[in-house]
Amino acid sequence: MSSDASKPWLPGLGFIRSMGRALVDEKTYDVRCNPSLWLGFLLGIPIPVLTFAADATVWLKLISLPAPVVWSCIMGAAGRVGTLARQEQKRLEEAVRDAEHETRAAHADLGDALERSQELQDEKEEMVSELKLAEAIQKTMLPSPIQRADCEVVARVIPTRFIGGDYVHANVVGERWLYLLLLDVSGHGVSAAMVVARLHGLVRRLTLTQQRPVMILEKLNRAARQLLQHTYFFLTAAVARIDLENGELDYATAGHPAQLMVRSDGSVEELRTRNRLLGMDDDIFSRSEPSKRLLLQPGDSVVFFSDGLFEVLEDGSGEILGEAGLRERVSELGDLAPQLIIGEVLQELADFRGSTEFEDDVTMLVARYQGRDGERPARS
Repeated sequence: MSSDASKPWLPGLGFIRSMGRALVDEKTYDVRCNPSLWLGFLLGIPIPVLTFAADATVWLKLISLPAPVVWSCIMGAAGRVGTLARQEQKRLEEAVRDAEHETRAAHADLGDALERSQELQDEKEEMVSELKLAEAIQKTMLPSPIQRADCEVVARVIPTRFIGGDYVHANVVGERWLYLLLLDVSGHGVSAAMVVARLHGLVRRLTLTQQRPVMILEKLNRAARQLLQHTYFFLTAAVARIDLENGELDYATAGHPAQLMVRSDGSVEELRTRNRLLGMDDDIFSRSEPSKRLLLQPGDSVVFFSDGLFEVLEDGSGEILGEAGLRERVSELGDLAPQLIIGEVLQELADFRGSTEFEDDVTMLVARYQGRDGERPARS
């Protein structure tokens, strides 16, 4: 017989197997829990009674005697199978209800999660929108490019997260003094940017009143002490003032890396004084030499930058560009216009890192002194 023909018999075989398991189940013969035993026994009693009443043969009488017990076992087993079937059905119904409840709970949780995810997405978009607005506002504090017969200045700031703690300032005061300033607030992001915003107005006021670099650092340190007294922040700074009439450069740095001056012949000199960090102590100045002066020649350039410009990790190797590497690149590019110098340096940094995103705020300012007649000699 084929397997297809045998399929209709499978339910019957299943019932027989269930009856067999019930016959050997102790609970089948529990008269308190299985009334089918009594029903089977009662159904089996008429069999021997009728057999004896009909004056049947001896062997039929003997066979009919255990009929009540046999029927009791059969009906008890059937009752046990029914009980187990009802229990299984109840268990399945409870499992279905539990599954439905869990499904509804999962749907509710999923709905809550989706709603929360949407709320977080909305909050993120709102935060990004506010950061972009803050970025646009902070860009208004950047100096516009200066292009004059006697000088040319270009600055660029690349924050790590929309806004940052680097601040650069450049302006010509009284048609004679060119002020250059770069501040680097420790940390990144909104908190550092708020410090920058608080100091912006002070820097403008100090330069417009034609303060010397040393006095600018002194007053910035006082302001930083008040602003940062309950924080872990500090500032580094580089300040320079160029007399456009005679090329005299008066400068001072405070905790800042050595800045660079590129001579018209391609040689590079460091600009650094040993003053301490701003915002840490009342007296930050070196006793021996708080500021320095030197004379610029037409075609000489002053290059200010934050430490994020040379602390760039090379892609794959983990090595940093370093101050020496930056000095070498600036020396090679010193004959270009300030705008091109910045563009080339930033492009080389991106190639060095393998990305246009940096781990620290990156700031660079290039100011070229052209002399009173606006002439600059060709590099030898």
